Amino acid sequence: MKRERRRCRSWRTDTWDDTGNHSEMNRELIYRIAGLTGLNLLARAIFSDRLLILAYHGVCGDAPDIDDPDGLHTPVKLFERQMEFLKRHYHPVGLNQVKDCFLQGTKLPRSPTLITFDDGYRNVARHAAPVLRKLNIPCVLFPVPGLVETGKWLWTSELEWRRGADPDFSRLRNLLKSLTADERRNWLNREFNDRQKYPECEHTLMSWNEIRESSQDSLIVIGSHALNHDPLTGCDDDRLEKELNDSKQLLRDRANIEADALSYPNGDYSETVIEAAGRAGYRLGFTTEARHARKGDKPLALPRILVGRKDTPMVLAARLAGWQEWLKGD
Repeated sequence: MKRERRRCRSWRTDTWDDTGNHSEMNRELIYRIAGLTGLNLLARAIFSDRLLILAYHGVCGDAPDIDDPDGLHTPVKLFERQMEFLKRHYHPVGLNQVKDCFLQGTKLPRSPTLITFDDGYRNVARHAAPVLRKLNIPCVLFPVPGLVETGKWLWTSELEWRRGADPDFSRLRNLLKSLTADERRNWLNREFNDRQKYPECEHTLMSWNEIRESSQDSLIVIGSHALNHDPLTGCDDDRLEKELNDSKQLLRDRANIEADALSYPNGDYSETVIEAAGRAGYRLGFTTEARHARKGDKPLALPRILVGRKDTPMVLAARLAGWQEWLKGD
């Protein structure tokens, strides 16, 4: 069955333009001006009645100990500065507050923000959780139950580990992204069949024990990132139901967690996926559509803004303020 596809907006801006000038330098100049002129402050006031949901991935030590070309692993010192900024200018809320808002119509505090983590990297428990406890900031973790069960990594992580130093790495990764999930899985099984043991590093995923321990923290709620991290818009009906239902069942059986929040792998979703998620018992669904959430948004299609290691407090302040959405008419 052909599925309609929604594409996410990416936070990555580290590209060179045709003149040879680094476009990130131009963006940082704009962000600095936005802070100095009071534009950030004005936009935050205008958007203070909208929920801001942030999507993180990993939080590493001083730097990732393995290639991280997408900048998904934020150094813990920077992460702490980002969280301190959010505490000063926003009101961190928990998943249950968001659920009550979108399902029952209860009000959130002004300038609310929800912190989420995709993929279930072990470094979140080691580095991010202590910072969040220190600042009393709640969060949601979205592990990939099928990978936890089999002890595997995300395919992108395995490719970075094994082929990250190859000169044609980017081309190979793009090629694999263009394949179907089954085609990609067959290629990986064929190429990486040596059963090498994964190293203990920033790409290591949380174990079931660590997920159970995290679920006991009053500041942490566990959701699902689907069974195998396959884009749900590319699944047929049977595979889609399996990705949604089996991930919930594994969380229930292995960690006694009743997950009713879902983060869509790669941010990909459609009306068909939303309907299937509802049938599977999910109440909230999270995309990577980069904007604030509005009152009229569907509970199973809430937008999030991706955050990573490029987001210094100055950059983060401008990216989250809302004036870019304002200018675009969002």
